[in-house]
Amino acid sequence: MIALNRRLRRLEEQLRPIVAERQITVQCGNLRRLPADYSGQRHVVTTKHPPADSTGRIWFEWEERPGPEPKSDADGPDDPHVIRVCFVEAKDGKPAY
Repeated sequence: MIALNRRLRRLEEQLRPIVAERQITVQCGNLRRLPADYSGQRHVVTTKHPPADSTGRIWFEWEERPGPEPKSDADGPDDPHVIRVCFVEAKDGKPAY
């Protein structure tokens, strides 16, 4: 039992840096969409990234823009550890889900 505890402790110490790298960040904010009749390529840009409020939360604002993503942004991979939660205003006043 002591040997098992020692091995588990050593394994946890080895994995600690890997686990610390994989923290997930959740970004919440509003998304302003292009008109419903727009049918071409589109990409999303961050229009507002204010500092954190008193509770530590940051509320983003994003906007869809026509056309492909600019080359400078398209070259770098998106951060796989960031989850964006976008709130979209409903056109008819009903929930948009």
